[in-house]
Amino acid sequence: MKHDIETREDIIEFVNAFYGNMKPDDLVGHIFLEVEQVDFAKHLPKMYDFWEMLLLDGSNYRGAPMQPHFRVNEKTPLTPAHFDRWLEMFKETIDSLFEGPKAEEAKSKAFNIASTWSYKLEYLRKLKVES
Repeated sequence: MKHDIETREDIIEFVNAFYGNMKPDDLVGHIFLEVEQVDFAKHLPKMYDFWEMLLLDGSNYRGAPMQPHFRVNEKTPLTPAHFDRWLEMFKETIDSLFEGPKAEEAKSKAFNIASTWSYKLEYLRKLKVES
């Protein structure tokens, strides 16, 4: 039986699984590997801190998570399809590993992030086209 997300170790488990699944993905993987050339040794600990902050009231995260996405969007447009795929993969990862209120909260927060960031980046693209 699966358990709920309860510890930082649980966060590390789902973040590692999520990014492991994302790297080979045709739609979003190349953004991390080719466009941004993400150093996962540095990126993953930030993601552990970020999700620990959101789900377990952790206090280690420092940063402005939207800023890197603005930079990526300058190099290659991040479309609603990218965020939809990211969210789909996130939900699949959580569902494969966990069940319970925190797992549901993680999926809800991921939905809010994907929706908000997709909207903001689409809005910025439209502004650029109009100007």
